[in-house]
Amino acid sequence: MKCRKCAYDNAGDAVVCGLCGELMREAPPPAVAVEAPPTERPGLFQRPYLCLAIGLAAFPVAKLLWFPNYIFNFLTTLVHECGHAACAWFVGMPSIPAVSPAGGGVTVWQEQNWQIAVLVWIGLGALAWKARRAKAFFIPLVVVAAAYPALAFTKASLGLAIFGGILFEVAGAAACFVACLGAHLERPFERPLYALWGWWMVLNRVCESWLILTDASYRLGNRLIESGLAEGIPSDLTQVTLHLNISPRPVLYLILALCLLALPISIGIARWIRSRE
Repeated sequence: MKCRKCAYDNAGDAVVCGLCGELMREAPPPAVAVEAPPTERPGLFQRPYLCLAIGLAAFPVAKLLWFPNYIFNFLTTLVHECGHAACAWFVGMPSIPAVSPAGGGVTVWQEQNWQIAVLVWIGLGALAWKARRAKAFFIPLVVVAAAYPALAFTKASLGLAIFGGILFEVAGAAACFVACLGAHLERPFERPLYALWGWWMVLNRVCESWLILTDASYRLGNRLIESGLAEGIPSDLTQVTLHLNISPRPVLYLILALCLLALPISIGIARWIRSRE
């Protein structure tokens, strides 16, 4: 860069002439350090796994208090009886659930209507065909459609309707865990409530199954339902074991396994949902 006063050749980045001291360009302003804004720590209810732990810690406390014990037992009974009804309809048995605010519930179903079962089977095939490009849905639908005749057109149909209450409890607990672990909630304070209800359904079923396995007196007392709408009716476990002519132990081990798998499966589903957002 030539100096406009003395024509001396200076370096291209020179601010003043090296010979005569003529100002060749304005000096650049001094760099100002810009502080990064402080990162905001997530609030208590924005931490899904902490909320999961809070729900677990709140479970024994809620069991001791009348109002939460009543509310969560009522909601769990509602899920249980809807599970009976949904599984009965699934295999072609028209049914209706009933839940009493005073406690307990019962589901009544009719004999199987094979036309309903055939329609359900056709519907499964249609759903599988519609979801053929989405493997995450297509493969499970194909598996269920392939297994449907063995479920609906054998004596397993009644067993599924009886066992459906427990299946819906475990599935409901998994859904609550997924809601707790979800990335976005309009009201974050709901996370520990979802977690508490999930733990409520899982741990109640785990404790009951374990007591039936280990305590003979409790096992005998559990044969009949002692209160509520279904008082005097054989329990679900008794009905399943009598209908399928099997020992209660494998059924109880299956229940325990499903309950233990609810949380890991929920974590996997929540992560999969987040990866797609």
